[in-house]
Amino acid sequence: MIYVPFLFMSDAAARQERAEQMLGELAELGLMLARDLAVAARAAEAPEEKAALVGAFQKTSRTVRLTLALDFKLARDAEAQAAEARLRESQILQAAEAARRPLTEPTPTENQKRRVRNVLNRLLWTESEGDQEEYEVLVEDLDARLYEAEDTPGFAEMPIEVLAGKLAADMRLSGELVVTTAQTLAEGTFTPANASAPPLADTG
Repeated sequence: MIYVPFLFMSDAAARQERAEQMLGELAELGLMLARDLAVAARAAEAPEEKAALVGAFQKTSRTVRLTLALDFKLARDAEAQAAEARLRESQILQAAEAARRPLTEPTPTENQKRRVRNVLNRLLWTESEGDQEEYEVLVEDLDARLYEAEDTPGFAEMPIEVLAGKLAADMRLSGELVVTTAQTLAEGTFTPANASAPPLADTG
């Protein structure tokens, strides 16, 4: 049972390759015929014969264009299917890795990074103007900056509003940063988002 999907995929890939080869041959033959028709149409003297040859050339060239378009479509479909298969494989591997990973309490650094993501999430969505792909790019950018910044001494203890404000400024995020964590409200130590922050590791 394990190898059945692989066999199906191999069979589909073989059919795809054969179809592309056939389309390529058809396109080449159509191109050769179109060239012959073009030469014959230029050489024809009788109006009726020239008109017939021109009409045949137009039909043949259109067939060649449609054949090429279908070939390109098959290639795009194959790339999309391959990308989807890679995504599914990646998701399966990630799920398996998560299942094997021991259940441990997150470290203070991981908690700090999670809080920053939560605080900046609204600004990231606003900056992307609702575009999902651009939003994901911004999330990846933030994660990369957090990965670099976590090596800064005192990272886990840095006030969340200061750290989030620093990263928001570095990423040039628009919108107002609002931080109302339970800790800052309880201690009465809320710091404006634009307050100066201790130097972080280089976040680009």
